[in-house]
Amino acid sequence: MERPRIPLDEAQRLAALHATRLLGSAPEETFDRITRTAARLLGVPIALVSLIDKDRQWFKSRTGLDACETPRDVSFCGHAILADEPMVVPDAAQDARFVDNPLVTGSPHLRFYAGVQLYSVDRKKIGTLCVIDREPRELSPGDLDALRDLARMVEQLVYHRQLAMAAQSLSERLADETSPGKGAPSGELAWLVAHDLLTGLPNRQALLRAIQHSIAAWREDGTPALIACINVDRFKRFNETLGHRAGDEILVALATSLQALLREGDMLARAGSDEFLVLLHARGEHPEPERALERISAAANRAVPIPGGEIALTCSIGTTLLPQDGEDADALLNNAVTAMRHAKAQGRGAIQRFTPDLRTEHGRRLTLESHLRRAIAQDELFVQYQPKVDLRSGTLAGFEALVRWRHPEYGVIPPDEFIPIAEESGMIVPIGEWVLRTAVAQLAAWRAEGLPLAPVAVNLSARQFLQSDVIAMVGDQLAQSGLAPELLELELTESVSMADPERSVVVMQGLGELGVMLSIDDFGTGYSSFGYLRRLPLDKLKIDKSFVQDMASSAESSAIVQAIVAMAHRLQLAVIAEGVETAEQVAALRKAECDQIQGYYYSRPLAVEDCAAFIRRYAAEPVGG
Repeated sequence: MERPRIPLDEAQRLAALHATRLLGSAPEETFDRITRTAARLLGVPIALVSLIDKDRQWFKSRTGLDACETPRDVSFCGHAILADEPMVVPDAAQDARFVDNPLVTGSPHLRFYAGVQLYSVDRKKIGTLCVIDREPRELSPGDLDALRDLARMVEQLVYHRQLAMAAQSLSERLADETSPGKGAPSGELAWLVAHDLLTGLPNRQALLRAIQHSIAAWREDGTPALIACINVDRFKRFNETLGHRAGDEILVALATSLQALLREGDMLARAGSDEFLVLLHARGEHPEPERALERISAAANRAVPIPGGEIALTCSIGTTLLPQDGEDADALLNNAVTAMRHAKAQGRGAIQRFTPDLRTEHGRRLTLESHLRRAIAQDELFVQYQPKVDLRSGTLAGFEALVRWRHPEYGVIPPDEFIPIAEESGMIVPIGEWVLRTAVAQLAAWRAEGLPLAPVAVNLSARQFLQSDVIAMVGDQLAQSGLAPELLELELTESVSMADPERSVVVMQGLGELGVMLSIDDFGTGYSSFGYLRRLPLDKLKIDKSFVQDMASSAESSAIVQAIVAMAHRLQLAVIAEGVETAEQVAALRKAECDQIQGYYYSRPLAVEDCAAFIRRYAAEPVGG
C-alpha cells in the first residue's frame, strides 16, 4: 500500500486547518446538506467533508458512513491534497496505490473515489469534498464540475464560519470593559481583514502598509522600490462568456503564477475584482526593481487553458518608482493606478511608467465624466452617418448612426475617449436611447423630404440591451414615427449576446417580432460560434475590422473572412465588412462574396446636412471609390 506523502508546506497547512476550528466540532446542518446533495446528485452511497490532520483524516460531515475518522496513512484524501486537480480513482482494486489498502480490502470496501481539494482562506489544502462508491465507475465531466461547485460551497461555509467566530471573539473583547489593556483583534479576524478571500493574497490596505515600510527603509538605507498596478484586460468579458467560476479560477491561477516569482520582501496584493498590486524591491542579482517586473509581465501575459481550448490572457500594467515619483504611500499607489489606466487606453498588454503629465490626463477623464452627464441636456451630442455600400451593385445600402460629442471647451471629443467613460459611468444607457430616438427622427425627416430611404443601424450597449426595457422603447419609437420597422437595424456585439444567452434570445426574439433588423457587430473578437448564432433571430453579421485590415497582407485573415462569409450565408445572414480603406481590401472582400462594406474607402461619416445629397446621388447609381 502506498502511504500519502507529507506536503512541503505541511506546517503552514496544519496551521491553516487548525485556524478553522473545525476539527472535533459538532455536526452542522449546512455542511451535512452539501454531502447529502453530493451523494444524491452523483448517485453514490457515501459523501464526505474530509479534513487531513497530522495523523488522521477527520470527517466534518459524512453521508452513508458511520466512522468519523480514519488513520491518515490509509486515506485517499491524503493523496488528493498532494495535487492541484481533483483526484478520481475509477477502480481502487486496479490502482497500484490502493489495491491492498484496508479501506478497499475491508470495510467500507471502497472501489470508486473522487475528491476535490478544499482550500483554506490562505489557499492551503486542508482536505477534500469526496464521493465514494463500493462499485467501480466513471465520473463524467459534468459530474466533476458539480462536485467542484459543491466544494467551493464548502469553502465559503468555512470562510464565513471563521469570520463569524472572529467577529464574535472581537465583540467579546470589546464588551469586556473590566479587563484593561486589551490587545489587537483575534488572529483570525486580523488575518481576514488584511487578505482577499478568493486568492488568499494581502489586500490593498495591507500593501499600503508595506509601501510605508519600504519608504522608511529607503530613508534608512536608500533601497529603491517599484509599485505596479496590474489589471486583467477584458476580464468582464471572460466572466460573461466563460462564467464567474471560470473567471475566479483564472484569477487564482494568475495569483499563484505571480506569487511564485516574488522574492523575499516583495508583496503581491489583490485590490479589486480584476486588479492586482505588486511591490518590488531592488536586491541581490536585480539591483533595479524594473528587472523583476519583466518576469511578472511575462507571467501575466500568457495563454490560459479553458475547457475546449485556451484564451490569451493579457494585463495592462502601470508602474511608479520610489523615491522618484514620491514618498507617500497613497500617492505612489494612486500613481501606479493612473499609469495603469493610461496603459489600458493604449490597448491590451501595455506597460506604462508613471509621469506627472498622466495625472493631468486622469483629471481630464474625471472632468469629462462629470460634463458628460450634462451633454444631452445641453445639446452637445450629435450624430454622424457613415454609408454602407452594396458590394455587388455599388449602390447605397444604408447608414450606421455614430454618436459624437462637441465639448464647449475641448472641442469634438473622440468616441474612443468618451464611450468607455459612458459605459463605466452608466451614462451609455441614456446616450444610447438618445441616439436611437435621433436616428428614427432623422429617418422620418428624410421620408418627409421625399428621399429614398435606406436602413439606419444603431448600436445597442450591453447595459441598454440587458438592463433596460429595450423592446418597449424601440416599439414606442417605431409607433410614434410610423416608419417601416425594417428601416431600423440594431447592432449588438458578440459579448453582449453571450453575457446572458437565455435573456439575449428572448430579447432578440421580441425585437425581431417588431420587424427591426438585427445584426452581430465585431464578429470574430469574442467567443461565440455559428452553432450559437443559429439560435438567434439574426439578419446580418458584421466582420471585425481587424480581419479586414489584414486581408491584403495575411493569407490567414483572408481565409478567416472567406470562411465567416461562407458560414454566415449558410445561415441566411448578410455579411458586412467594416473598416474598409483600400482597393485591395475591396477586391479581397468581393472575392469572398461579402455583401456590404463600410469604411473610409467609400466615405467617412457624414454630417446630417450632407446626407440628403449623398442619398439623392447614390441611392440608384454606384458610389465612387
